[in-house]
Amino acid sequence: MAEIKDAELFANVLDKNEKVIKVMKPNKLKLFVYWFSLAFWISLWIGVVSIIPMSTSGMDSGYFISWQYYMIPVGVMVLTFILTGVFAGVYYHNCYFAYTNSRVLIRTGIIGIDYKSLDMRYIGAINVKVGFWDKVLKKETGSISFGSMSSPMATSRSVGYNFAHIEKPYDIYKEMKEVVENVKEQYKIAV
Repeated sequence: MAEIKDAELFANVLDKNEKVIKVMKPNKLKLFVYWFSLAFWISLWIGVVSIIPMSTSGMDSGYFISWQYYMIPVGVMVLTFILTGVFAGVYYHNCYFAYTNSRVLIRTGIIGIDYKSLDMRYIGAINVKVGFWDKVLKKETGSISFGSMSSPMATSRSVGYNFAHIEKPYDIYKEMKEVVENVKEQYKIAV
């Protein structure tokens, strides 16, 4: 996990009296395995869609496609893995998760830096998910999802608020649940 010194990464989106409590970075191995597993399925789809029709097209007409043409989809598949590695590396470099005394903050981006925030007083649910790759890699990783009325967890992953591929998700869950309850309690008293 990243040290609290990484709090400066969120300085331009912090409110006046807001303090960063914890900054986290995703587990590098888990993130890369996740991205490359997606690249595998994309490459498999490219192979099925392009190579199988090419190999069966000449059976009826007696015209067979030269082996060099098979290298085009193979090249595209290899390029998919190379680009996945590059994009995953840039994404990992820019990806940080944090929570403050009032909000959940997510910093990501491949081309530029993007920020997402969710006010803790509106968080209605916090879920922890430990998936297949988390179990296989045995790195104590998982993801935490945050739901609110304006951003329910039933929507797609890209829209929601997720601390993806983080280490010790159950410990972070306990810490954050306490902070969320304190924020909601303070808001009730102030109103």
